[in-house]
Amino acid sequence: MQINKRFFPEVLQENEAIYFSHLEGVICSVDELCSMEICKYPKGYFFRIAPSLPKYNQMLLEEILKLHNLFKIHLDLSKSIKSSGTINFNIQIN
Repeated sequence: MQINKRFFPEVLQENEAIYFSHLEGVICSVDELCSMEICKYPKGYFFRIAPSLPKYNQMLLEEILKLHNLFKIHLDLSKSIKSSGTINFNIQIN
């Protein structure tokens, strides 16, 4: 799995590192050849996940939602998942 992080500091906070490890584990369990881009902004994070094959879209989305529901994290999902072939979502930081 290829992960690109943009606009991140040199050292991650412990909570961020743990969250990203869990997210990577969930995504790799479904599609180990996909790629993920994470952008950090002052008010949150933007994620773009591109599966290696379109057949993994639904399974990835289900597992991502399960993980975030477990942690009680609200996601702002993109509406164009089927047409674009990628899963895009935001997480707002208060």
